[in-house]
Amino acid sequence: MGIANLSMSYRPITSTPFPRSGNYCEMPPCAALRPYIRCFWEKEPPQIPSETAGRLVIPDTCMDIIVWVDHSSYRVSTVFCAMDEQPYWTQEEDARSAFGIRFFGWSAMLFGAESFRHTKNRVFCLDEFFPGITVELTGIVCRFHTLQERALAAEKILLCRLNDNRLNCDLLNVISDMIAYRGRRRVSEIARQNALSERKMERIFAENVGVSPKTLSNLIRYQFVWQEIACGSADVADLVEKYGYTDQAHLLHDFRFRHGMTPAKALKI
Repeated sequence: MGIANLSMSYRPITSTPFPRSGNYCEMPPCAALRPYIRCFWEKEPPQIPSETAGRLVIPDTCMDIIVWVDHSSYRVSTVFCAMDEQPYWTQEEDARSAFGIRFFGWSAMLFGAESFRHTKNRVFCLDEFFPGITVELTGIVCRFHTLQERALAAEKILLCRLNDNRLNCDLLNVISDMIAYRGRRRVSEIARQNALSERKMERIFAENVGVSPKTLSNLIRYQFVWQEIACGSADVADLVEKYGYTDQAHLLHDFRFRHGMTPAKALKI
């Protein structure tokens, strides 16, 4: 499966896929970047203080570039958030807004870094992985003030940085199978299916994604489960067999590990 088809068959979501407040919104990228970028997004300071201390970030199998703007000090800062395997709450400040670029987890390396080894669950200086981009994005955020304007300007930068020659076909084929089986199939079986040794597959994932094949497969399964729960299209009991859990307790344990709470509580955020 090509990278374009991969992005169309799998659309990961956040902890608030249908946000009830107007301070967060997303925008799809242009057609040329759609196989690589999940979305552009922005968050504005809430007009009414939230009851929670921040925003719940769940493992969405994506990586984010974030440009923070502190309106109280007029300072701009940037970070790169690698792939997470567990949830966390952000410590958001009311005075800050943000502009973000959300990459599919398998495509971020096409725009900069040579390796994503040892990046799991970590936040980095942006230029460490995308040299020189901090100045470019800071200029965009200071010059433009709407999500659409910022996204259009960022697309020009990203298109110039895109290096399709770095695409690893083995990586895409393995991830394609993980998505097709919705995380249910053993990675050892997927490795044999793609004529890869498990050791080679581990190396490919470490360099290009930053997590192990087993971790990504489990995250993909969790994402499919969360999407069904969030849309109200299935009962938890019905998802046990569909996604290969041993029983309902197994599913709930896995969900709490990835989401930090039960499905019932997750729906109330």
